Amino acid sequence: MNRSITPKQIKEPELFDITNQLKLWAINMYHLTATKDQKKYDPIELILRILWDDIHVNNEKPEYYDNNRIKLPKSNILFSTTFKNNTDSEQEYNFHTERCTRSIIEIEIQKGVILSKELSLKLALPNSIMEANAGFKHEISIGSSTRQSTEEELAWGVDTRITVPPRHSAFAEVKIEEEEMNCCFRLKTSMYGRIRILFLDPIHDNSLIKYLEGDLGTIIQESLKSDRFKQNDTEQNSYLWTESMTKSNQRIFYIETYGKCKFRFGVHQFVEVNQKVHLENNYINNNNNNN
Repeated sequence: MNRSITPKQIKEPELFDITNQLKLWAINMYHLTATKDQKKYDPIELILRILWDDIHVNNEKPEYYDNNRIKLPKSNILFSTTFKNNTDSEQEYNFHTERCTRSIIEIEIQKGVILSKELSLKLALPNSIMEANAGFKHEISIGSSTRQSTEEELAWGVDTRITVPPRHSAFAEVKIEEEEMNCCFRLKTSMYGRIRILFLDPIHDNSLIKYLEGDLGTIIQESLKSDRFKQNDTEQNSYLWTESMTKSNQRIFYIETYGKCKFRFGVHQFVEVNQKVHLENNYINNNNNNN
């Protein structure tokens, strides 16, 4: 009896949905604190709007590890041209061109949070990447997608002279050597402040039905303590925690984002020139030798 082979399971990223937890808290608080008039509405059918204006986000310098940087075996040809000299004297040609390559960053999140579109985490790039002058910005925004790709343009220029002998052709190519770097990263982020939530009536021009506010860290702490997020071992959810703020009843929400980065970029430009004698020139030379 043949048994089907089960493909190796791919581990799903561990993502904590902050917006969803705030919505659950807000709906629960709506039921607990609703007035007689507010109880006439079902909060599920109302528009729930979260205001992030008073939330402070601080991203620490990331830690990069397991770096692997390699030179790609094949050069990238940016431009090629032919200079054909049909004269009996040496000719000199100006070779001027400008071209662009694309430097690419691919990021894959393994552990982290799902944020609102109003918020994003900032990941500072490794020093080795910045020193390569590959056209990347100093930092990249990490949104809610587990995989994202960013491209930046890098300009290259050539301005040189090429000398071609009589009855010869010169073939010039502008080539770029590229490198690829793969690494893992850990980014620690802190968030704190008061979150504000509005319940609006979509039927009556989004009129305000109820207003709620609360401390973000305290709300998240209650979510982490709930049955859904209780830790069964020391590893689970260890990338999320809260701490009390000194001289305040607020709490700070800490996030450790884990992921992988892949960088691909040009590092060196060179011009390769090859020359070839014209066939008719060889024919003439052979006839002269025979005579």
